[in-house]
Amino acid sequence: MFTNKFNIDTNVTKFHTIITAILCMIIIIFVRFSSVFNIFLDQQLFLVLHTIFEILSVLVSFSIFLALYNIYDFTNSIRNVIFANTFYIVGLLDIMHFLSYSGMPMFLTENLSQKATSFWIFARIIMAVGLLCASIFKKETITKVNKRYFILLSTIFTIVLGYLVIYNSSIIPTFFDEKTGLTMTKIVLEYIVMLLLIVSMYVIYKTSKEKNSILTRNMLIAITIAIASEIIFTMYIDVHDSINLLGHVFKVISYFIIFRVLFIENIKDPYRKASEMREQLNNHVIRLEDIAKQKTKEMAIANYKLKNMNNKMLKELDAAKQIQMALVPKKYENHLGIKFYSEYIPWGKLSGDSYKYFKIDEKNLGMFLIDVSGHGVSSAMLTIFADRVLTPFDAEVEEDKEFYLNPKEVLKDFYEVFNESDFPEETHMVMLYGVLNIETSEFTYSSAGLNCNPIHIKNNGEIQLLELKDGFPICKLGSIFVPDYHNETIKLGREDRILFFTDGVIEETNNTKEQYGLSRLKDLIKDKSYLNSKGLLKKICDDLTEFRGEAQMEDDITMYIMDFTKR
Repeated sequence: MFTNKFNIDTNVTKFHTIITAILCMIIIIFVRFSSVFNIFLDQQLFLVLHTIFEILSVLVSFSIFLALYNIYDFTNSIRNVIFANTFYIVGLLDIMHFLSYSGMPMFLTENLSQKATSFWIFARIIMAVGLLCASIFKKETITKVNKRYFILLSTIFTIVLGYLVIYNSSIIPTFFDEKTGLTMTKIVLEYIVMLLLIVSMYVIYKTSKEKNSILTRNMLIAITIAIASEIIFTMYIDVHDSINLLGHVFKVISYFIIFRVLFIENIKDPYRKASEMREQLNNHVIRLEDIAKQKTKEMAIANYKLKNMNNKMLKELDAAKQIQMALVPKKYENHLGIKFYSEYIPWGKLSGDSYKYFKIDEKNLGMFLIDVSGHGVSSAMLTIFADRVLTPFDAEVEEDKEFYLNPKEVLKDFYEVFNESDFPEETHMVMLYGVLNIETSEFTYSSAGLNCNPIHIKNNGEIQLLELKDGFPICKLGSIFVPDYHNETIKLGREDRILFFTDGVIEETNNTKEQYGLSRLKDLIKDKSYLNSKGLLKKICDDLTEFRGEAQMEDDITMYIMDFTKR
């Protein structure tokens, strides 16, 4: 609605300007050929009216200056600063003009019509030049020059010009003769002013982005009235006649319209646009609030569904955890007289670690320790798969028994089975598989990439790391590489023990990101080797907890001790 009010057809803009020019010409012709205006007013009455009109002009000039000068810091518009300084100079010259008027109290020197007319014509020339210069620049053209420099130059210019008119009038051309009235020089200058104003109108119209804007139209009307004012000022005979006074009326009207245009363009219009934007923003906020309420409602429903799904998943995870825990040995087991003690602390509900010990025949025990990459359901499923493959179903069959007694063959076969499966390409695991012969006290083992050397704890308290030859991890590379696994064998003494563990033990970190480390584990075992296996595992767990402090676990912790005691 506001846009429609402020936008009209371009032809209407031209029409209004032409109508204004015609009306001004009718008035000028009427003034020129009618005896009504060819009268001389009482000097005192004229001075009062003249002073009122000039003060109004000065007030409008300074209003334009102050408005544009004070918004310069926000716009830096060179067009506005030219307008501001033009009307600043014109306002000062208009003050000097009416103070120098014949009949007014002496202003520094004797008041003569020549002095007042000089100030007048210079003010008109400066206004015309200023309007033209300002019209050349677009509103968006900016300058970084400090506004104080502009006002300083304008003040110096005005003071110098005033000094020349007041104290060096001899160098100023004669603009008014007390006997003959206006001189040709003054009349020619008035027509030059008119020409400059006409050029300004053309530039304003051509460079205006919105030729149909009421602001453009009003600026053209204001300049048209100013031109009419200049025509009238070429017609008066005496400085106190009614024609002169009518020219001042036109001048005040022109100034006021220019002020209105510049005020609306630079102050009122931006506030209007800001108000519209604020209203639009409020509408957006209201719409956003409605959307937020709708989304909140939808999120509440979604959260309810997610909560139900989460509860269902948690139940399924608990069931999966029970299945996985059912495959893990108890904390204490005895197989063929050999004691096994274990500690199993999953990182989450499901673990990526797995271990087991089992009877192969009356003389041999098999065992494995596995660390699957990652955590969670996928890793847990791999541990279940490994448990099913590596645990013998019928070791009484001689062929099967011989197979499970050879660790390197077990690992090789497991590698092949794993590669035949449909597990994702990125899955892999490291592990150790071993066999303990109770009669010979020999422990034979083979590693598939396990990076944690088991610790042999001798009955005299000495400790030794089991050698792990570089074994290739169980991974999905069977199509391009077939690894060669190796068996290692050690002889155990009576009451010797072996600690098996995954990297979650030695890679446990505290708040400072320091790792627990193998050295600390070895020192603890050596210092507490007098403890039985159950007590030693508990001591390790307690030390891990104390070391971790407030930090969160980052991996599964799995370890067990094989306590070798001959029957």
